[in-house]
Amino acid sequence: MTDTADLNLVLALIKPRDALRDRAARHIHQTGRLVVPFSVGMELLFVAKRFGLGFVAALGATEAHFTLEKRDVLYSAAEALDSGEVETVFDAVHLADAFHREASLHTADQRLLKTAFPTVRF
Repeated sequence: MTDTADLNLVLALIKPRDALRDRAARHIHQTGRLVVPFSVGMELLFVAKRFGLGFVAALGATEAHFTLEKRDVLYSAAEALDSGEVETVFDAVHLADAFHREASLHTADQRLLKTAFPTVRF
């Protein structure tokens, strides 16, 4: 079983400047590679812009230290957010999840229907 990391630990290691960076690095050195749960990956997407990080860049920096759960969904969502094709984290994650399950997102949202992701109007 692999232990998990929370958003505070992730941010301490990936932000350009963080007061807890050295402490977090020592912790990771002692414990080994941790898993970033999908929920924490989503949280990271919510706060990435606030810390001046691109969405894909934030995930890449995270993977330098951790293992990402559902990395394919998170990266697809991050790419859609970075490109501006999708505006919100939740929409990007829902679309990316449907795509990776080889399914379609059923929606009435005109903005989502116009994306390259598989969608169906209801």
